Amino acid sequence: MKGNSDQRPGPSEVPESSIDDTEGSEREPPERLTALPKGPLAERLRWVIATEAVVQRILYVFIVAFGLCLAGLMFTQVVLRYAFASPFVGIEELSLLFGAWFYFLGIAYVTRDGEHIHGGILTMVVRGPNGVQAVRLIVTVLGIAACAVFGYFAIRYALFEIQTGRLSSYMRWPKGLWSASLIFGFVGTTIYMILQAVHQFLDLQARLRARSQR
Repeated sequence: MKGNSDQRPGPSEVPESSIDDTEGSEREPPERLTALPKGPLAERLRWVIATEAVVQRILYVFIVAFGLCLAGLMFTQVVLRYAFASPFVGIEELSLLFGAWFYFLGIAYVTRDGEHIHGGILTMVVRGPNGVQAVRLIVTVLGIAACAVFGYFAIRYALFEIQTGRLSSYMRWPKGLWSASLIFGFVGTTIYMILQAVHQFLDLQARLRARSQR
């Protein structure tokens, strides 16, 4: 009989407690940050959180109201067109009015909650959480710049419509009612993106400080 066995312990015999998963946790992508901070940072910005809560409620109410009005107009137009064969042309203008407000206020609202479209390839290229947060901050800053450029021309056009007092073709309502949605949409979106950039910057600063203290 041989004194030494050729058998080697399999992977299952290695105690799980001896496996260091620090490296794996470091590679996990950090949580996406929205415009509103949480935790200790939220306590420091309580007045911002309180003010934004009022704005969020107003946005929500108007978005729901415009959405219901738009759905009601579409239903009414279908009934008038196919049941009574007498469509009302003014409904098309009103639907564009409610649709514009619903859309542009919705842009600001989804930006607030971070529910707009994101790309997932970043975490495949950049592995470290600090690097991911740094790139996300850069993307947010670029988004602010884009909103500022497009918003400038949109708001300029909206103010032109309001100042000239142009009227719609059928209802003869001021076209500024339609164009004003651009102002609220782009201003709200830009403000929320600025808040998001501040949140991301403070989070990245805290991460770098904690890393330097290790």
